[in-house]
Amino acid sequence: MKTCSIPECGGPLFCRTWCRRHYLSWWKHGDPVASKQKRPDGSGNTRPDGYVVKQSGSKHIFEHIRIAERALGKPLPLISQVHHVDENPSNNTSSNLVICPSQTYHMLLHQRTDALNSCGHADWRKCNCCKTYDDPENLLISKTNVHHRECFNNYQRARRKEKSL
Repeated sequence: MKTCSIPECGGPLFCRTWCRRHYLSWWKHGDPVASKQKRPDGSGNTRPDGYVVKQSGSKHIFEHIRIAERALGKPLPLISQVHHVDENPSNNTSSNLVICPSQTYHMLLHQRTDALNSCGHADWRKCNCCKTYDDPENLLISKTNVHHRECFNNYQRARRKEKSL
């Protein structure tokens, strides 16, 4: 009988040269030998991506969601997201969590944080062409694109030149 390719495992082969336990670890975490890291204070496990998970009865629940629901006093709506202000997924203090009503709002928080960290202005936007931040008054903004006028003109000229060749 074939056995798992992970040294010192010896379990029966299940799939991809691994036993069932190592295959499921690969499927969940992208690494067949990834293991849950117990937190030093005994308050659950830390996943490889940094999020803290606790077991509640037979269910596993993210710690940041549990804390947000406790602060809200009811379960979170299905489309809501919980944002970590310092972007550290294991810092689950209530002052570090923001309940976002949607994914769109959550992405807006990340966009504004990136702008504030890069240029000191949370409301400035990043040009898709030159990758620099600027005041929105100096940019052409559509639903999907943000450009400086000059960057957009250069892009248009380059496209016209390609078509003429």
